[in-house]
Amino acid sequence: MIAGTRGARRGGRGTGRRLARPSVRMPFAVVGLLALLLYGADTMAATMSPCLGWDVPVARAVQAVDWGPLVWVFGAVDWIEGVRQVVLTGVLLLLVLLVNPRATPLAVVCALSGAAYGLTEALVRRPRPPAGVVHVVRHTNGFSYPSGHEVFFTWFQVVLLLVLVRPYLPRPALILGWVLVPVVLLLVAVGRIDVGEHWPSDVLGGLALGVAWTSLALSVRWLSDPVLDRPARAGP
Repeated sequence: MIAGTRGARRGGRGTGRRLARPSVRMPFAVVGLLALLLYGADTMAATMSPCLGWDVPVARAVQAVDWGPLVWVFGAVDWIEGVRQVVLTGVLLLLVLLVNPRATPLAVVCALSGAAYGLTEALVRRPRPPAGVVHVVRHTNGFSYPSGHEVFFTWFQVVLLLVLVRPYLPRPALILGWVLVPVVLLLVAVGRIDVGEHWPSDVLGGLALGVAWTSLALSVRWLSDPVLDRPARAGP
C-alpha cells in the first residue's frame, strides 16, 4: 500500500512536470529572431552607405506608378507622424487599460519599439533621399533609417487586433483584420517610398524592427498570456 502511494506520488509529480508550460512561445520567438537578424543586417548596411544598390531603382519604379486614389492613403499615412503617433499610442494604451488591464504590460512593451526606432535613427543618421535622385514631395525632420511609420503600424495593429478585436468581434471580422495587417503595412511601405521620405531599405528596416520587437514581446508568456489565453469570440 505504501509502495502504491509512493508510485502515485511519483506519477503525480511526473504528470505535473509534463503539464508545465514553457515560459516562451517558440513560434513567436523564431519569427522574432529571424526578423531581428534581418534588421541587424539591414542596419549594418545602412551605416555603410547613404543608400543600397537596389534602393534607387526600386524607389524610381514605385514612383513611376500612377497610384490613383491610393495617393490619398499615402497622404493620410504621412500625416500620422510625430506627435500624432504619440497621441494614438496614448489612446490605444488607455483603451487596453480599460478593456483588459492585464494586457497593459504587453501593449506598453510593444509601444517601446518606438524607443528602439528613435535610438536606431540617432545612431545611423542616414540622410533622407535627395531630390536630385528621386521625386520628393516633402521631407520631415529627422533621418531616413529606419521607417518609423512601419515600426508604429506593425505593433499598433497587432495590439489593436489582439486586445480590442479578438475577444469581442466574430471570427470573420478577426480573420479580415489579420488579412488587412500586411495590406496596411504594404501600403505604408509604398507610400513612404512614393512621397520620397524613405529608401526601400529604410522601409525594410522599419518593418523588420517592428516584427522582431512585437514577435519577441508575444513570445514571452507572462506578457502574452493575458491576451492569447483569452478565448476569441467563436461566431457572429
